[in-house]
Amino acid sequence: MDITKIPFNQFIGLALSAKSGCLLMLDNRPEYRNHLDTVHASALFALAEATSGYFLLKEFGDLSDNIVPVVRKVETKYKNPASGVVFSKARFLETERDDALNMLNQKGRAALKVEVSLLDEADAVVMKSVFEWFVTKKGDMQ
Repeated sequence: MDITKIPFNQFIGLALSAKSGCLLMLDNRPEYRNHLDTVHASALFALAEATSGYFLLKEFGDLSDNIVPVVRKVETKYKNPASGVVFSKARFLETERDDALNMLNQKGRAALKVEVSLLDEADAVVMKSVFEWFVTKKGDMQ
């Protein structure tokens, strides 16, 4: 699945990152600005949510067409005002990739946490989130 082709992500202009080591990016557009002339919290959240899903799909590789990830809970902390282009990074929290794959293969489902960091062009962290995902294999859905 190409995360940038999801209609909402296309609508807001999410793109694969041009910056090495980052996953996705939100370009510098006037539509994203709030009353303080910084990037609106909603735009940042959209980038973080898409990044967490994209990260899962990348980590599960060939299995990604056969799983259904659903967000269950999110914790977000806005750390600094963002301006300009915003980039994203992600990593598993409280588990390793191989453990997550084993759980999914053995039980057909897994509860996973993905930490997302959003960075401005100077690499300052502007937001951190933890997304809790419920992931199930398509054939195991009830």
